Amino acid sequence: MQIKYLGGQKFEVKAKEAVIILDEILTVDGFALAGPGEYEKNNAIINGISDNGNTIYAIRTEDINLGYLGRINHVLTEDEAKQIGDVDILFLPLGENGSADLKTALKNLSGVDPKVVIPMLYKDLTEFKKSEGLTDGEMEIFKIRKADLPEEERKIIILKA
Repeated sequence: MQIKYLGGQKFEVKAKEAVIILDEILTVDGFALAGPGEYEKNNAIINGISDNGNTIYAIRTEDINLGYLGRINHVLTEDEAKQIGDVDILFLPLGENGSADLKTALKNLSGVDPKVVIPMLYKDLTEFKKSEGLTDGEMEIFKIRKADLPEEERKIIILKA
């Protein structure tokens, strides 16, 4: 699987059997999903969770679980966290365009406890990098397989738009 950042809250996830665009409206190979609900398309299993006008997506493809919080602006409820389930890669909003501020985002991060975090919706990553002890730079495309997921330490991936 490879992940490319398209700016704001938009990402392109290329899996073996599907191209998924994560955004306000999620699409799988050009097919737009109608928001909350359960979907399966081209070996991608998607659960859209309603969150007051925002949709949170839990996606499973290539045996990797993706969590996409959209423009969430609050700490996840216990029910929302349970619906998201185990997350290998979390797309985490960091305060821009009405999304959760850093303090709330960090609570969501610890509540979900993913193996990999990809920040989105941010103006400045300085405080986030400091909180996560991050010093390395950005990359254009993130390529990952199930076998490559970190076991112990969480990995932060900063993608260039």
